[in-house]
Amino acid sequence: MRMVASSQAGAVERYEAIDLLEQRTVLATAVVRELQKFGGENIYGRPTAALNLLRGWVGKRYEAKVETHARDGLASMVVPDGYEDTMAELKAATDICEALAMAWTADTRRELEGDLAAIRSLVASYVW
Repeated sequence: MRMVASSQAGAVERYEAIDLLEQRTVLATAVVRELQKFGGENIYGRPTAALNLLRGWVGKRYEAKVETHARDGLASMVVPDGYEDTMAELKAATDICEALAMAWTADTRRELEGDLAAIRSLVASYVW
């Protein structure tokens, strides 16, 4: 249920900021979870679907008329007090999402292997 009014000043804005932060975190971590299932080796199928869902969400809110990236609008998000850990989680997941998108652009087998190594390293160090 959406909060539309409150007798507490700033409560609606805080609620909306938390809601956006949580939605984006769920979508970004879905990418991570799909990559974790295969140790970062499989970058197609479900990881692709999860990243496309995130990019669609980002596009609707930040960059609708251009190619969207997982990081778009991240720096401008409001982080309410008490949600700093959620933002840290989101940033770590977003790094993985960006690495996945980079792997899709590899022109050579060597570039792809380097991108896959970066994904594996990021996935292995993801602590959430």
